[in-house]
Formats: sequence, structure tokens, C-alpha cells
Amino acid sequence: MNSHPLSWALPGQRLKIVAIPKKQTRMRLLSLGFVPGTKCTLLWKRAGAVIVGRDSDRIAIGPSLAEQILVEEAKSA
Repeated sequence: MNSHPLSWALPGQRLKIVAIPKKQTRMRLLSLGFVPGTKCTLLWKRAGAVIVGRDSDRIAIGPSLAEQILVEEAKSA
């Protein structure tokens, strides 16, 4: 599958985090439980900023951070 930045995804899309290249970004998201392999749903998007959800957790991510998170469409179970 092809990966792309989180900021390119569409609302309602089920995603899997593939990579977080920058160490500082990876550590920040690790503390929130969003790591490579995590499946989530893009809930809201505006001007590059997004809100993603996983289970009952929600996280707001600004445009510059969303550009650094590589995702791919999650396979349906």
C-alpha cells in the first residue's frame, strides 16, 4: 500500500499509522498512545488540522504535525 501524510486523508477514513519519521514527533505521539501500527479514524479536518479517534480517545493534531505522520488506509477486519 502507499503511505501519505495524515493531512492528505479524508474525514471518515480508517487509517493505520505507518511511520513517524521525526523522533520528537514520534515521542510526543507515543506518550498519547498513537504509534506506528495504530489504527484510527480521521474524524474532522480543516486547513490541514485534523482530529483523529481511536476507541474512545480523540486527539487534535495541527497542520505541521499532521504532515509528519505517514498513514495508509486500514484494511477492513
